[in-house]
Amino acid sequence: MFFSNLVISKEVYINNLEWPPYFFSTPILPELGFGKEIINTCMKRTSFKPSYKTLPVMRTHLYMQTGGVDISVYSYTSERNKFVHYGKEPIFSTSYALASKKDKHIEINKFEDLNNYTIGHLSGLTYTPEILNFIDEKKQSEEVTTGYSFKALIKQMLATPQRFDVLLNSRQTILWYAKQLNITDTITVHDLFIAEKNYYITVSKSSQNIPNPEQLLNELDICIQDLKANGEYKTLALQYNL
Repeated sequence: MFFSNLVISKEVYINNLEWPPYFFSTPILPELGFGKEIINTCMKRTSFKPSYKTLPVMRTHLYMQTGGVDISVYSYTSERNKFVHYGKEPIFSTSYALASKKDKHIEINKFEDLNNYTIGHLSGLTYTPEILNFIDEKKQSEEVTTGYSFKALIKQMLATPQRFDVLLNSRQTILWYAKQLNITDTITVHDLFIAEKNYYITVSKSSQNIPNPEQLLNELDICIQDLKANGEYKTLALQYNL
């Protein structure tokens, strides 16, 4: 009898969060999100089949610690390094930015200018030590609003009365939402540079579905490098205005 050499792909679970323009928990077809498209393209080179789980940020951390999710995209922290294996090639980079309601005429030329304002931010995001210390200090004086939906945070900043004065998130995400919600002329995205971070594909150290995480991450690293070298990465980034 003839048997074909079929390769059966093993299913792995990947976090599917709401982080435009990198990930859309509910795809806006044909857009899946820049990060998700890179992952899908590169997973085709492996023996694994991606299956996405939609989870909030904090639950993702828990599932990556327990193996409930196999793969997620993370910036590097020493704490996360305890429970995930990191790839070496950045899948993308983001920069933090601040936004405010334009008719408030807020001026932010240095980080210390934020002392005069209340802050809104998304739960579960990892910031620089300076930002974390600042947020902790603001919490002591009840000058921080922590949200679980970025769209809701924007609406709270634009509401009358405002819930807070200044919104903190990645510049790319703020600009994407501003365009989608048609509020580009209603908010100011401040020029102050705060920090830039690289993000990497990571594999949970508790994964039961990926027996050799280093091998998989190496295959994905090579794929991302190839996409950057042959121009596909840049073409896709332009589709997402990155």
